[in-house]
Order: sequence, then structure tokens, then C-alpha cells
Amino acid sequence: MSAPAPEGATALRRIVLLGAGGTVGRWYRAHLTDAGDAVATADLGADADHPGDVRTPGAGLRSAVAAADEVVLALPEDVAAACLPWLAGCTGPGTVVVSTCSVQLPLFAAAAEQGLRAPLRGVNPMFSPTLPSAGQSVVVIAPGAGRPAGSGGDDAGDGGDAGERTDAHVRRLSARLEAGSMTVSVMDPAGHDAAMSVLQALPHAAVLSFVDALLAAPVDVPTLMRIAPPPARTLVALACRILAAPPEIYWDIQRANALGGDRRRELSSSLLRLDALVEEDRADDFRAALASATRGLGPYAAEGAEECRELFELIQRRRTRQRGAEAGPAEAAD
Repeated sequence: MSAPAPEGATALRRIVLLGAGGTVGRWYRAHLTDAGDAVATADLGADADHPGDVRTPGAGLRSAVAAADEVVLALPEDVAAACLPWLAGCTGPGTVVVSTCSVQLPLFAAAAEQGLRAPLRGVNPMFSPTLPSAGQSVVVIAPGAGRPAGSGGDDAGDGGDAGERTDAHVRRLSARLEAGSMTVSVMDPAGHDAAMSVLQALPHAAVLSFVDALLAAPVDVPTLMRIAPPPARTLVALACRILAAPPEIYWDIQRANALGGDRRRELSSSLLRLDALVEEDRADDFRAALASATRGLGPYAAEGAEECRELFELIQRRRTRQRGAEAGPAEAAD
């Protein structure tokens, strides 16, 4: 069910949701449309208003897009980009196009190349939409966001508060998200992708590399998991979370972000430096590296340690429940 309309919102808007049947499409409809909106869905599923491949739209979908106030691209990066040529021919400056891609800058660049007259904005939930949304962070993407008024260049600000949200589309998207108790940051496409290379491409690469090395080792995984301490269990759980999702999500995060390669090479270099410290028995340098990392994290060093303690306690409670269930009522009573 859609959230109530924020104060000042129009009573009726026409929205076309491409990729409506996917996880992100369903999340967008639940949190970024209002009860008074007329939402037309397009998806490969037969139950969509416009079933079929959105890259080759029929006359009905083209007509709906031409009359829409908002067109949402809840699609993988390559599919969203493939839609731009026909969207450029169907939309005008009165329609806003919203991308939910994990990597935004290539789509903004392609939209300019295709002559898309409709303003393009982005929304990226910083969590799996299968989780509860309240309290989560969401990034809204708009050209020039996060920069002081009148500044030039390509450098993006951090967009924490985004200054004054003078963009009407940003205001509307932010108001709907905040009405759902989500925390909104506004960034420009370049700043967003730079942040995502660190917050998504880097940790995913680290987790995938860990599970690859784990499975390459001459060990029995079930036996290991029976005795695994919380840090190992947490890393395996993170890998399992990735493996349970569609591979396209994580492929796009690695492939489409131009800075992803830099992060992977930095990760590789970090492992080589650690290996050198150990092989050369440089314990003092190892301690100095840890102290430097603590300083670099600043106040989050203590906060993160507390978060990790709570996470490990949660893991332990879950393991205790599992062992009780495996023991059975009779054995548990002994």
C-alpha cells in the first residue's frame, strides 16, 4: 500500500513503473507513490499493465510514457540504458525520469548523449528492499547536488544534508522517503558513484574474495562452520547474503562503476602489504598499521566496535536456539 501523500503533493500523478515486478520496483511503488497516483506497470510478467520487454515497447507503453508525470527505471543498468533511446523520443521536459540503478553516472551521461529532455533523477536505497525501510538510508541523485551554490567543476560534495533542496523533484522524492522514516542524503551522480565504489564495490569484492579463498582451501565447510567464531561466521553470512540475491545486482555494482577497479586493486595491494608484514616478521609495523587505522576511523572506531559486539551477541543467541532445537526436548531436559 502506498504511503500517504506529503503535504503539498498533488492529488493525482501519472506514473509508469518499468520493472515493476522486481524487488526494487515493488519497493518504489510502496514508498514513493501515493494512494492518489495512477500507476501503470511494465514488466516481463504477464500480470503487468504492459507485459513484455521494456527495451522494445509497444504502442500502449509508449503512449503511457508520453502522458506520464514520472517514469521509473527500476531496472538493471544495461536494461535502463537500452531504454533511453525510445524514452528520449517519448518524454519531454514535463516528465521526470527516475533511475534506481546502483551506479548512476553512466546513465546520466548516456541520457545526455541520447538527448533526453526529461530531467533525470536517481534513488538508491542503501539496503536490500526486502528489509524494513524505516531507519534506513537512501540516496537521492541529482545533477549539481551537494555543491555550494555557484560552484563549478566535477567534484561532488558529500551531500549529507544537501543544503537547500531547491530542486522540486528532489524535494518531492525526499519528502516521501522521510515520511517513511528513512534518512535521505542528496548527491550528484559522480559523488554517488565514488561513494558506492567504497561502500558497495569494495566490501562486496572483499567478501566474495574471502568466500572464494575459503572454498579453495582443503577444508570441510560444515565442520568449519560448526566451530567457526563470530568473525568467520559473519563473513560467511555476508557471502551467503550476496549468493542468495540475483547475480546481476552484484555484477552491475562491480562492472558498471568506473571506480570499482581502483577499489579492487587497492584491496589487492592491502593484502600484499599485510602478507609482507607477516612474512618479514614486522610486528612493530603491524601494530603501527592498526593504530593508524584506528585514528583514521575517528569516533566510529568505538561505535563500530560496539555495533560488532551487538552483532556477535545476536549470532550467539541464534546459535544457542539452533543447538537447543537440535538437541530435542528429551536431551534438553537432562
